[in-house]
Amino acid sequence: MMYKNAFKLVISNFHLVWKTLLYQIFVVLITIGLAFACSLPIINVISNAGIFKTIAGSFNEFATNFNIYKLFSDLILSVESLFKVIAENINSLWLYIVLFLVIIVLVRTILRGFSNFASTGVLYNYLSSNIKVSYVANLTNNFFKNIKFQLAYLIVELPINLLIVFCAYMLFKWMLSLSGLILLAPIVLIILLVLVISLKQTIFSAWLPALITFNCSIFGALKKGIKAVFRRFYRSYSTAILILATLVILNVVCALCTFGASLLLTLPISSLTINIFGMVVFYSSQGMRFYVDSENVITTKKMEETDAFSKLKFIV
Repeated sequence: MMYKNAFKLVISNFHLVWKTLLYQIFVVLITIGLAFACSLPIINVISNAGIFKTIAGSFNEFATNFNIYKLFSDLILSVESLFKVIAENINSLWLYIVLFLVIIVLVRTILRGFSNFASTGVLYNYLSSNIKVSYVANLTNNFFKNIKFQLAYLIVELPINLLIVFCAYMLFKWMLSLSGLILLAPIVLIILLVLVISLKQTIFSAWLPALITFNCSIFGALKKGIKAVFRRFYRSYSTAILILATLVILNVVCALCTFGASLLLTLPISSLTINIFGMVVFYSSQGMRFYVDSENVITTKKMEETDAFSKLKFIV
């Protein structure tokens, strides 16, 4: 039911996809413009070390013999060579690396988070009252609270993301050492990533909805959000897995069929779907009624039980 309601809300609020797309293009352009200026020295060092040529040669060789094991092995070696080159030139590159990471991690995360905050604000008004409010107004409202939330979310999320990336890399490298698992390695890795990322997404899904709904403190909203999630944890987690798997398949299939052009549409849809999932989880766990379209209101079991008790009390 949560899965179906989430995608119904995507259709009902599809106007947000176009607004999210325009905003994400703006964020990408700003990020690339800032990052490119400070990454040129890093690119020059990597290029002089021949790593780009090595990677290009690996793909050219794969296009000739279709040896997937050789391709993955070469890519792993290229990544290790990249880290080695950076470590050898760290004295001259550290400032550029720090600036690059600040732009990619901090600036991009905060700018992207503004879109999530705005979308969730619009969704809050729609779900609770079937009112469509301005996306731009929500983008600028509560500016400082938005920044505080993005910084707090980054502090909580960044170590988890780094751990996931590190574990995925080590697992993939280990599976490559077992020649019998070479064809299964990408499939197993994708399945595990879907399960782990769905778990992370489920745990923190109600944080922003709780903040906007109750207008409480940042970490007070985190506490309320986690408490709400664990009321229906298994149902929420299984729904998160289904939604993430659907989005992965949607993005991959559409990208292959359109040579990547469809990502301009499927990525904003994915972002909006994840925001809607958080709202549905929070509203459902709180026993709150919410609109899925202009004519249909979802009433959760908890609210139905409360209404039944109130009617009985009135009769008595």
